[in-house]
Amino acid sequence: MPLNKTVYKFHLLIVFFLAFIGTQYAGGSQKERKEEPSQIKNSKDYKEKRNNEILSTQHILMAQDILRIDSLSETELKQIEIITKSCITNDLNEALGWSYYTTAKIYESIDQPEVALEYLKLSQSGKSRTNAPDINLFFAELYSQIGNPEKSNKILEPLVYPNSKNSILKTELLYIENLIASQKFIEAINSLERIRRRQLTKEEEIEIINKIAICYISTDQIEEGIQAYQEAILITENKNQKSSLNQRAKLKSSISNTLKSNKRYQEDVQLITASLKDEKVNPLEYLRLAESYYALKDYKKAANSIKKYIEKPNFRLIDKSEITIIRNTARVIENEEDALMFMDFYTTLEDTIEYRRNQLKSINNVKGIENLLQLELLRKEKEISQNAINSLVKEDALKERILIGSRWAIGLLLVLIFIGLFAGIYILKVSKQRRIANQKLALRSLRSQMNPHFIFNALNSVNSFISENDQRSANKFLTSFSRLMRLVMENSEHDFISVQKELEILEIYLELEHFRFKDKFDYKIQTEDSLDEDDFEIPPMLIQPYIENAIWHGLRYKDNTGNLNLKLEKKENILLVTISDNGIGRRKSAELKTANQKKNRSTALRNIKERIYIVNELHGLNINVSIQDYNKDGTGTVVRLKVPQNGNKK
Repeated sequence: MPLNKTVYKFHLLIVFFLAFIGTQYAGGSQKERKEEPSQIKNSKDYKEKRNNEILSTQHILMAQDILRIDSLSETELKQIEIITKSCITNDLNEALGWSYYTTAKIYESIDQPEVALEYLKLSQSGKSRTNAPDINLFFAELYSQIGNPEKSNKILEPLVYPNSKNSILKTELLYIENLIASQKFIEAINSLERIRRRQLTKEEEIEIINKIAICYISTDQIEEGIQAYQEAILITENKNQKSSLNQRAKLKSSISNTLKSNKRYQEDVQLITASLKDEKVNPLEYLRLAESYYALKDYKKAANSIKKYIEKPNFRLIDKSEITIIRNTARVIENEEDALMFMDFYTTLEDTIEYRRNQLKSINNVKGIENLLQLELLRKEKEISQNAINSLVKEDALKERILIGSRWAIGLLLVLIFIGLFAGIYILKVSKQRRIANQKLALRSLRSQMNPHFIFNALNSVNSFISENDQRSANKFLTSFSRLMRLVMENSEHDFISVQKELEILEIYLELEHFRFKDKFDYKIQTEDSLDEDDFEIPPMLIQPYIENAIWHGLRYKDNTGNLNLKLEKKENILLVTISDNGIGRRKSAELKTANQKKNRSTALRNIKERIYIVNELHGLNINVSIQDYNKDGTGTVVRLKVPQNGNKK
């Protein structure tokens, strides 16, 4: 339950009041301390120590109050940052440990386990070590969340007692989940069977059986896995609680994903088909069924399942991967009307998911690592400052005048150095910002010149169909063209997009150009199997101008049907893009062109070269392009683009 805001304000007033008193007691010059009698000095030290104890206790209580809140959020994060800074300023080590521990709990609550782990480590380091409950279990949970199940289980091993009634089920289940994540399925099954012999609630029994079924399926014991799954479903059906429906849906999704991950699509179809006989069916079941039908290449049944989902769609989705099957099926089915309906529905649903994802991102928009570094810097500065003060207190009185003069000289020198450094850094920063701004402006200008050129050529294709009174072709062409324009506009604001998105644009573009020039060329897109499309990001519309140039200035003038090949492959840490055609060649094309056409082509190629040059300089990349003749007789053209892999920019 959230704490009363008035109570928090009262607590904060006390903190600042006591911090002010502590600072006043800690203040004063060395000369004043030197002149104080020994008895008064001891009395002042006692008062300072007493005030720090009160302040430390107050901070610990405030941190513990925050931990009692059910749902921790950014509001509590801002409150604990104030407490942490006060603890560092006043050397409250025990309270600082509790403050770090509370901060770790908050970051875990807002789904930032990596940052939470760093704060938890700080709560157990040096003088700040705290005795908060279940520290080891908290460490294990965080390591499991960041994908390190082996280290998590190493911490959990002393906490798990296989034959003890006092063993905590939550800890054991975390240990078993780590075993499953580490693919130690036999060991996980043995532990689950041992737990199952205990006295469990229905919910606990269902969770145990579900994990047993996953382990069986993952070890190719499909029949045993399905049998365990059916047993768990039967238990949920015998329950009267409303939560049984949600638990049953979660169970079905878990088993279905496990079957798919093990490529047991036929068994998945059988289980989902049987579950669809229930009165209350989760519409997502139809999408899961469509995924298995698609994997089995039964596209007709996949399309029917998607239609049933569209009749009663579930818009409470988080991940786009759950609806990808709609787009994939639309691309392979022969019924154009259904394909168009699927793509329209997919686009609408994709926008809904993107909106919800942006909302979630806004909730988690917390600069965790930056806050951590700032607090650690403050703590280090406090330690350095305190050490300097202790050192100065021990200095002999005879050196005091020399030290004061040295301090003034050093201080003046530091001020002058600081002013010089600040001025130099500021000038360099302003200069760099201006240069980057100018480069971005130039890049935006070049991009705005390129896109209208592409749109103009595409609209020429639409115009030709309209002039020929071919409405069906024009409508089909306009539908694909609208999809293409949507993708181009979505990606035009980004400096880089994934290879997958670039390929999606190129596939539609080639489809449109081939639709118009069917008798002029055929095309083929090849992607190397080992190429992970998420490893590379490239500037949008980087490849398209070279493909457009190959079609309009090489293949279009051939007397017979030509070939256009686009090949993407990974060479070490480089993405190699090869665009080859067997058109009339650069020399022959130049002879056929008018002066205006030559000027347009020259401008387009110069724009893309300038764009690559600016991208390389702006982002520290080494994208380069080479253009050669395909054949020795000058016919055909080969364009090779080399793009460095992310994290390997040169």
